[in-house]
Amino acid sequence: MNPTSFNQTSATWIVPVLVLLLACLIQPVAAITVTDDAGTAVTLNKIPQRIVSLAPSNTELLVSLGLRDRMVGVTDVCDYPPAVQNITRIGGYSAISTEKVAATRPDLVVASDITPQETVSRLRGLGLTVVVVSPCNIDDMIRDIGVVGTLTGTMTRADELAANLSARLSAVAAAASKTDKPTVAHVVWHSPLYVSGNDTLQNDAIEHAGGVNRFSEKSGWGTVSLEEFLTANPDIIIVNGGGGMDSTSSDVILEAFMTNPQYASLSAVKNHRVYAVNADTISRAGPRIVDATEQVATIINSWHYERAATNPVALPATTSKTPGFAGQVALLGLGACIVLMRRYRL
Repeated sequence: MNPTSFNQTSATWIVPVLVLLLACLIQPVAAITVTDDAGTAVTLNKIPQRIVSLAPSNTELLVSLGLRDRMVGVTDVCDYPPAVQNITRIGGYSAISTEKVAATRPDLVVASDITPQETVSRLRGLGLTVVVVSPCNIDDMIRDIGVVGTLTGTMTRADELAANLSARLSAVAAAASKTDKPTVAHVVWHSPLYVSGNDTLQNDAIEHAGGVNRFSEKSGWGTVSLEEFLTANPDIIIVNGGGGMDSTSSDVILEAFMTNPQYASLSAVKNHRVYAVNADTISRAGPRIVDATEQVATIINSWHYERAATNPVALPATTSKTPGFAGQVALLGLGACIVLMRRYRL
């Protein structure tokens, strides 16, 4: 066969095959649809490359999924991790600038329950895709990791993170006492006394850690009078650390409880069971809430250890025996060693 004719014949079928292969490789990405925490179906036709976060908790979640380089806008109060400090600021918690958000040209905006509904509506009216991520408890937060992972094409990372957090929570639950549970109060602020009730992340952290929220009858967060708090007399008091609602870095709430005479009668104060936990860690619905839960569990475990130390289990009378000859020799030998060590300063 003529080599030239062979090459021409080969080209007639090689080119179509190559075109077919390329067509298979360049398939359009299927649309991704999820249901957000507001019950809205959110659809993306491609993996987002420009993301704006409208809450510190969502910023932490996005970074934990390795999405820092795709983030083009965060709120003025997004401060963790430090890597987000240089991202464009688009306004405060409830004072989002829709103009600044739009200027970043995002293909995904991650809002929260604190984001005003009118802001969400206006952003969607501008043609932007907005997903509301606002978990009510730790389990919801872990589920939302999967939701965001699905939308952003980071499902492998999301699955690993969710599994890690779930395993840590299981370890905390396994170590917690199932019967002897201390009462715990979480204080958001001290003037007036502002505490965490049920349906809060703090309540969830306390329960996971093996405690009972002393103010679980309250819905959400609310104020209590000094008399109410003194009557409640929780075994353990946990306060927002790092200044709480104050702008200082000192633990002003902790200092108030430990120095103000009006709290002196509280059992937790008398027994030095007032603890500060970083306010952002225990208040933000991001991965660090598990860190806070572990810290609360450590505090509760110390309560158990202290109780065990002050209330030792009495040994049966039959176990108390007078040492025999061998025991007397051992005691004499121990005494001699102590005398020699003191004499020669060993």
